[in-house]
Amino acid sequence: MGDVIERPEGSIRPPRWAEALLRMFLKPEEAEIASGDLLEAYRDSIHPIRGDWRANLWYIRQVSGYILRTGEMHLRNWVLAGLTLCVLTIVFSVFRYPSLLEGPHAARFLLWIVGGVLLYGCAAVRWTHPATPEDAFIMRLGTKWGIAIGAVWITSLIFMNLVIPHEPWAGIGWLLALAGFALQLVPGIYGAMKTGRVRAGSRAGFWSSLVSGLMVFFILTAIGYVLAFVPGLPGAEFPKINHIYISGEFELVNVSDALGGSLAILFGLCPLFGGIGGTFLGWAGIQLARTGGPPDVFVK
Repeated sequence: MGDVIERPEGSIRPPRWAEALLRMFLKPEEAEIASGDLLEAYRDSIHPIRGDWRANLWYIRQVSGYILRTGEMHLRNWVLAGLTLCVLTIVFSVFRYPSLLEGPHAARFLLWIVGGVLLYGCAAVRWTHPATPEDAFIMRLGTKWGIAIGAVWITSLIFMNLVIPHEPWAGIGWLLALAGFALQLVPGIYGAMKTGRVRAGSRAGFWSSLVSGLMVFFILTAIGYVLAFVPGLPGAEFPKINHIYISGEFELVNVSDALGGSLAILFGLCPLFGGIGGTFLGWAGIQLARTGGPPDVFVK
């Protein structure tokens, strides 16, 4: 029998990132109580019996349960949860296909992703606490339109990648994609006209573009993995027609194409069409509203 080496209690800790998520999603006083209870159970009963890996899995499940039971999964929490999953998806893809970060533009690409995640994360933390009825209205407007726009884009992606793209009726996917881009401008115009403020239109456009962009990111990335591992689907990428692809090359081409497209939509097209488009067209909408009298205030 070997000697049992006991670890100091302070060295037995659950994953710090999971504890940080708990404190991020819960109110400070609730997070303090929940964190203390979970840490005590983790150290006293769970870790001694299950060991590191299974104890950490237990802790992550408990944190997820606390977050879902808060009843306050509003815009802030959904955006932070979506960004967390977005980062985990990117990290998983890079670990599986390290060549994703190869090439002359890899450093700028990575910096662009980090900057986009930090920008959206800071916006979710700082600008999702409605202090006025206008703030609450704008967040509801952006969320509802974001979900609707995301659904339109997702439908278009399914038509363009998982059905026969060369058949005439499959052109519906392209029409839906154009409709998705056009609809990105609506929340900004509507929000600005209803409140009489260009800034309100900018925020409505920003939130709708962020919500729809996250939805598209996950679906398009998932489609890329489906195309990579399910042969014969019509949306599969073959950049070099005369080249015979081995399985690893075929997977990389399709995953990188889908991942690159989803990141371009989330961190490029969405802010452009949502935030910037909402600002300029929101201003135009205010001018139109003024010609017919003062704008209505905060529709229900």
